[in-house]
Amino acid sequence: MRKRPQQQRSRVMVQALIDATGKVIQQQGLDNTTTARIAEVAGVSVGSLYQYFGDKDALIAALMKSLADDIGAGLKRLPIMDSVDMTSMVGSAIRFGFAVLHSRDGLYLELVRNWHRLPTNQVVDVLQQHFMELARLYFLRHHQNYPIRNLEVRVFIVTNSVLFTMVRHISQDNGLIRENELAEELTRMVAGYMASPPPPIEATP
Repeated sequence: MRKRPQQQRSRVMVQALIDATGKVIQQQGLDNTTTARIAEVAGVSVGSLYQYFGDKDALIAALMKSLADDIGAGLKRLPIMDSVDMTSMVGSAIRFGFAVLHSRDGLYLELVRNWHRLPTNQVVDVLQQHFMELARLYFLRHHQNYPIRNLEVRVFIVTNSVLFTMVRHISQDNGLIRENELAEELTRMVAGYMASPPPPIEATP
């Protein structure tokens, strides 16, 4: 972002541009999205757009970060903190993830289909931070049921494995594997891995 919005009016304009980017991608597809069209949908001039975003890629990066934050906020609203059953907790999160990918009238699907061309590392980093925060709270609350070590490592492995699998499935429109079956197997895999007890600490000689 070129210019950081300090005043309320500027912040509103930046958000309008980010929202407009999503609308244009949803309606016209990624390849047909232009800064001129985004400015038109946002109701601002192209010159105003360029005060805050250098090009279309910068707008898309801002949109993806915003969507990742929305997903994180949605995860926090799920009633999973009080669920002692690991399988139920993980299953709720994975079903939520698939529901998100099918939401916003195809916006997520268009982004996922072009995943390899987009700044996905930033998105994964943001999502991983949200998952890490959620996992810390969950395992702190249920430590007696699920003692765990190396939480950061486990969350890193789970986040990347699950996101890659979901993105591959959605982007390839793999009709050989049903989504509900994939969700069940992912749930079983992640729940078993996260619930497995930590290895015993070796005694120092």
